[in-house]
Amino acid sequence: MLAYFKTITSPNKLVYEASFPELMLIISIFSKEIGSRRILGIDFDFIAYPFAILYFLFYLKEIFLSETFPWKLYLYLISTSLFSILTLNLLYSGFFKQIVPIIIILSVNFFILTYYDWRKVFRMYVKFAFLTALFGIFQVLLSYTGVKILTEQVGRLDSVAYEPSHYATILVPALVFCFFYFQHYKLYFAVMLTALILTYNLTGYMSFLVVISIAYINPLYLIISIPVLYYLVFHVLIHFNSNFNVRILDTLAVFKGDINVLNKNVDANGTTVSLYSNLMVADDNLKKGNLIGSGLGGHEEMYHRFYKNSTFKYNWFYGINAVSAHSLTIRIFSELGIVGLICYIITIIRSVILLDNGIYRTISLACLSHFICKSFKLAGFIDYGTPFFFAMLLINFKRYSQHIEK
Repeated sequence: MLAYFKTITSPNKLVYEASFPELMLIISIFSKEIGSRRILGIDFDFIAYPFAILYFLFYLKEIFLSETFPWKLYLYLISTSLFSILTLNLLYSGFFKQIVPIIIILSVNFFILTYYDWRKVFRMYVKFAFLTALFGIFQVLLSYTGVKILTEQVGRLDSVAYEPSHYATILVPALVFCFFYFQHYKLYFAVMLTALILTYNLTGYMSFLVVISIAYINPLYLIISIPVLYYLVFHVLIHFNSNFNVRILDTLAVFKGDINVLNKNVDANGTTVSLYSNLMVADDNLKKGNLIGSGLGGHEEMYHRFYKNSTFKYNWFYGINAVSAHSLTIRIFSELGIVGLICYIITIIRSVILLDNGIYRTISLACLSHFICKSFKLAGFIDYGTPFFFAMLLINFKRYSQHIEK
């Protein structure tokens, strides 16, 4: 089954022979727009999903017996979700639509990254990110001539993703990695930074800046970085273009208590309305004492219950991202509750701050940037490389712990 594909994994000409599973694992991060078709209300990725399903079935025994098989995570998700479904009288369909692909795809990611050298696999991901960035720049240049390849927006880069913000979630981790290994990745960093700038995506900009700030955090850097970030957001980016201006001002307004965006007559920024309206659903769960959330796939049903008697039902943006809850952090808060959210945050933080400088910490910071991006936008558990970055983060931490013990 192991067909070999030669790929240059770093600009220093070191060649690594990547196996077919490694190659497909990386392609799966970038394949959503190219490979997806809508079937029975589900975006089915005909590149990533068949590979994961077949690999899971073929190596079922080995996957279950793997040292990194996350059975505790699955047990928690299943038990809490079923309890929430029973107590809240929710449908089971949403739960099964989530738990089945999560178990299959996440397990495959954990197994492949355990079986092979996770560091080399990550460098191969960086290589593919570089190639997609090159394609994205070419895409933008062509758009000015009237030729549009995988995009509808002239002058704005989204490369192999549906939207610029979606592409940022798979590009920023590679950019962070290249930043810390700039001497070896000068060309990669320049190309990917150019691509990120051309997305005109505030989420991507902020995530990159936040991770770099975290990497150098100490009292002095904190004193310097917070005012700098504040200045960049509210005095530079807010005037960068009209898109940034509207999103920043509207978001500030709603979190200061102006909930008029949830009125049927108010014309507000869609991203702001989506973020706020979905957050209110998650917050209502907590206020009602539901500490473990509505269970996997339960957010959509709770969303329509929450706004059942609200005038927001007549708003143009009603139902926007109701299935996904807008962001991964909001979705975890809504479907896994405050308990799940705390566990999620602790897991991410522990896998980053306890690591010393070096390849382990660099990979962890790169993965962290993906989850920061998905805290602003995108809430899929299995799209745009989320299983890859989650498995990479935990395996990287496990290997670091084993390294320290030795």
